[in-house]
Amino acid sequence: MSKNTSEEIKESIPEAEPESLAIDTVFLNEENSGRKEQTNNDGPELVNSDCIFNDDYKSLTSEWLEDLSISDYIWKDELNGALIPNEKDTIFISKGGCNHFGYLVELRMYNDNLSLADSSTIISRASEIANRYRMDHYSNMIQEGRLIRIKNEGSSIWYEIPDNDVNDNVYYNGIEFRVDGLTKVISISKYIN
Repeated sequence: MSKNTSEEIKESIPEAEPESLAIDTVFLNEENSGRKEQTNNDGPELVNSDCIFNDDYKSLTSEWLEDLSISDYIWKDELNGALIPNEKDTIFISKGGCNHFGYLVELRMYNDNLSLADSSTIISRASEIANRYRMDHYSNMIQEGRLIRIKNEGSSIWYEIPDNDVNDNVYYNGIEFRVDGLTKVISISKYIN
């Protein structure tokens, strides 16, 4: 299979509401409480004076991608994240947050035959993205087989991973596999509260 370029990915991805691409992820859908709109010569600009963490998603995500030596991506302001070509599929990645500081990596597979019943392939692909995007705790827990299948709701499955330090304020959302129309999504994320 040939690798898609950023331009091909951009043209092939249908526009969708941000909420539909980041189900159950706290940091992508935070309310704009504390944000005030300021106007300058370049137009309106959102400024957040009440943020606990850094909500400059673009800079933080770009730095993360640079650390991973990834330069071929498309930034999507409305999603607070980047789309990365991954052969016939796409990776969505985001880092940052105001009230919760999150890290999210999603593998979005188009026209893939993977089913909810195929746990070993789901976990294998989650391991690949955890390793590639340096989600080390996920990599370790998958390698050690320390996953618990906790939910199977209609078109999604959740796998929980144990927390390695309950006092560090880092929370792991687990591994989610969901079917969204013809698209299959494997998502791993964590956030700091």
